[in-house]
Amino acid sequence: MKVFRLPRFPGLLETALIVAGGPALALVAAPASAHHSAAPFDMTKKVVVSGTVEKWVWSNPHSWLYLRSVKPDGTQVIWGFEAGSAGMLARSGWNSHDMKAGDKVTVSGFPSRNGKPVGLINEVRLATGRVLGSGFGAAPGGGLGGPGGPGSAPHPR
Repeated sequence: MKVFRLPRFPGLLETALIVAGGPALALVAAPASAHHSAAPFDMTKKVVVSGTVEKWVWSNPHSWLYLRSVKPDGTQVIWGFEAGSAGMLARSGWNSHDMKAGDKVTVSGFPSRNGKPVGLINEVRLATGRVLGSGFGAAPGGGLGGPGGPGSAPHPR
């Protein structure tokens, strides 16, 4: 029995896969890239907020710290600060029991671009004096009150 074979054109299949597969791969990768963007935050500015922990959410893909602070006029505001994933934070020395409702903390972070009380954590200073880094990597020059304080260059993401 004779087997019929299609003619082979070297490189044609590879070229077709690149032409068709490249854009498809870009479409799949784009949402993942966008998800990890710091675009909602102004990475050229810093905000330092002291207050009382309302809620500490240790989760994936991002953990969140909700902090009640008092403005100079006496009104209260609840800030939401985004942090890294639970795994990323754990590798940076955090654990789920570092904070609980009622704890006093000071957060250094990058504020939202839209002016709402939301930010990206740079570091958290606990009442014990222990400082927890962002979990996204070290910020250059330190953080709260140090050489890398408000107005310093942001850390790379």
